[in-house]
Amino acid sequence: MPMWTPIPLDYEPWTKGTDVFVRSSTTFDASSLGKSTPARDTARQKHFEEVVRRIAWHLGSDTVPVFIDFNGDRRRMDKGCMGHAVAGGFLEPVSNGESGYITQVTLKSGVIDAGKGGSVRREN
Repeated sequence: MPMWTPIPLDYEPWTKGTDVFVRSSTTFDASSLGKSTPARDTARQKHFEEVVRRIAWHLGSDTVPVFIDFNGDRRRMDKGCMGHAVAGGFLEPVSNGESGYITQVTLKSGVIDAGKGGSVRREN
C-alpha cells in the first residue's frame, strides 16, 4: 500500500483524454518504464509537467512523490507520463524506493524555473 503525500492543492484534470494523474494505488517497478520516448501528445505531457511543477513548488523541493493526496483526491502519477518525462529530460532517471517500487521522482535541474510555479528551494 503506497504512502500518500497530502498537498493543499486541488487537482486540475486533463480534460481532452486520459488523465495525467490517475485514481490508482497500483505500484510499479522502475524497470517497468522500459525505454520510453518523448510524448507524442505534447499538450497532455505539458499539462503533466505543469502539475508536477506546481506540486514541487508547494512542497519546496525538486523531489516529488508519485502518490499525491490532492485535498482528499488520491491520485498517482501516470506511468506513461513519467516515462515520457524521463525521456524528454524533464525528470531524472527513476529508481525504486525502499518499498521496492517508484515512490518519488526528481525534476532535472532548471525545469522548475522554466515553469509558471516559480523557483523552488533546493535541498542538497
